Amino acid sequence: MNNSPVFYQLPPELIAGIQTKIDSFNQGRTVQNGKYAISTATPYRPYYALWRLFSDNSTPLFIRTLAMTFDVAAERAFTLLQNCNVKVEIVDNSYFEAYYGLTDDLMPFGKYRGKRLAEIYYIDPSYVLWLANKFEVSTKRYERIVELAKQFSTVHFELTAQKRKISSVSRFVGQIGETLREQYLTVLNVRLQVDRYKPDFYVDQQVLAADRDGNRFTLLIKAKGKSMSPEILSCYTRKISIQEVLHLASAKIMSHYESRGVQYTRLGYVKLVNQK
Repeated sequence: MNNSPVFYQLPPELIAGIQTKIDSFNQGRTVQNGKYAISTATPYRPYYALWRLFSDNSTPLFIRTLAMTFDVAAERAFTLLQNCNVKVEIVDNSYFEAYYGLTDDLMPFGKYRGKRLAEIYYIDPSYVLWLANKFEVSTKRYERIVELAKQFSTVHFELTAQKRKISSVSRFVGQIGETLREQYLTVLNVRLQVDRYKPDFYVDQQVLAADRDGNRFTLLIKAKGKSMSPEILSCYTRKISIQEVLHLASAKIMSHYESRGVQYTRLGYVKLVNQK
């Protein structure tokens, strides 16, 4: 596909910043079985949308609208695809224009008759999964809708099934005991956990991150004060967000371990630059 995206009324620095986030998000992901695409907004279609493009060059599958602004649309795509090992790219909306008028995704029977399959998947994914896996086709006119339902079934698996092995390119970094300096890591996931060695609620942040080469790191950001609840951070603690780029002034390599074929480097004594 050679379809350079055209952005309307967006400053170049915003476009470049989001493209950098997309490039970072795609580290370790693959296009072996196709990719996801964010279609650009236009004066006539003032929203960004998510599509699934399959490797067999079949008709692009419209998934859902994302947002009317590029930055919000990208963040929503990151959230939807966080467990998915398929790459996402920006594709100009002109590539999809020929597919907006198609009616083969209109449900021809049942309680959702007349609704588009993407709309049904959004409000009732279990119905689409039933259509894909259990519905028995009795007439040829239903074959296409079942075929599309099977594609949505693939999408459903990609979006909801936790994939531990997102990247096989991750390798151990450095030697145990070595101090790393001036590292930039992109946050892939954040989990709150309570420090069990303290009597009050000191809520730490367990972070999974990756460098530019796709190497995976785990690190703990310690609480700066106690919280009122084990589900919230202290007001003194810096909140770490998914897709944030952390600048580590220094960190010590504590251990190496492997899980489900992915190699991880565990860091300790982490010092962040400009930590609040």
